[in-house]
This record gives sequence, C-alpha cells and structure tokens, in this order.
Amino acid sequence: MKVVWGALVLGLLAGAGAGAHAAESVTGRWALDPSACSGFSFSVEQTPLVVTDYSVRWRGDACRIARMYKTGDTVHIQADCWGQSGERSVPVSLRPHAGKLQLRWDRVVSGDLRRCE
Repeated sequence: MKVVWGALVLGLLAGAGAGAHAAESVTGRWALDPSACSGFSFSVEQTPLVVTDYSVRWRGDACRIARMYKTGDTVHIQADCWGQSGERSVPVSLRPHAGKLQLRWDRVVSGDLRRCE
C-alpha cells in the first residue's frame, strides 16, 4: 500500500505542471525573496517553503501530507501540521505558473514564490 501511495504522491507532485508546463514540479524549496533561500534567515516569515513527496514545511509549521488531489494545474494538499500553535490540519494549494509557485496556505493567498537555486 505504501508503494501505491508513494507512486500516487510522486505522480501528482511531478505532474503538477502537466500540459504546456510539463517540466514544472512543486517539489523543492521556494521563497518570496531569493535571499531567504540560503536557509539562514532570522525571521520565520522569511523561511522558504519546502515541499517533498511526503511533507510540507513553512513558517514554523512542519506538516505531513495526509491527502492530496489535483484540479487543473493546482495541487491541493490537506496537511497535518505541528508548530508553535499546536497540532492542526492545514489546507495548502500550490499552482505553478511562469516559473513561480502561487501558494495558498490555510486559505490565505501567501504570494508568488520563486524556486530556490
């Protein structure tokens, strides 16, 4: 069952930019400001978004991907998160476009992030 789940997650994340943007993927490190990509930011607001096949981390929340589906080119994630505010379920939407990633974290549009290099 884990192999099937892993294949499904990989397929959704790798195919997030299907169609004209087939090469785009949502996995990786993303930040609003390229200077935040170094990983040495002193502000929680500047930490990069980190997306893996099984987890999402952003602004002090460490999250396990519980459910995921795709509509069009947007990947929707229901994440089980732990952070300073305790344990909670967070909806996350990721939409790659024009080399950027539009992030909606906990139903709030959080901006267009650029991939860290």
